[in-house]
Amino acid sequence: MSRQVLTASSRRLPDVIFRNPMTDAETTALVERARRSMTLVLFAASREIEAVRSSDHRHAEAAASIKRIAATMGMVSDDVLLKLATANQLSERLLALLIATRLLEIGGVLPLYDDAKAFFQPLVERVDQILRRARQHMH
Repeated sequence: MSRQVLTASSRRLPDVIFRNPMTDAETTALVERARRSMTLVLFAASREIEAVRSSDHRHAEAAASIKRIAATMGMVSDDVLLKLATANQLSERLLALLIATRLLEIGGVLPLYDDAKAFFQPLVERVDQILRRARQHMH
């Protein structure tokens, strides 16, 4: 009985056929969904650190709310995510700045947002305004 040694070059990958391959827009939305979720998780970690430093329960509550929002990124439509990706491409720090500003503005009322869709709606409106102004200045 001989043993066959498999190397990386001798292994054959299975043939995979995708019936409905993802479009570029769907791929962009998927990546953007992951990025926004990770951004929110990082903001939540920051709030948890503040909760420990200050012993203020509101920071811990805000962290829990931000994590809940991050976990519901699937509720945000691809169209919204594509808008956010466009804003991100126009200005490298714009979206992170808008999210950080929004979190500071709402501070202790984060529990009012049950999901990412509700949280991002005011940001999308702001991005729409910015994009409209940018288009006006280009023409």
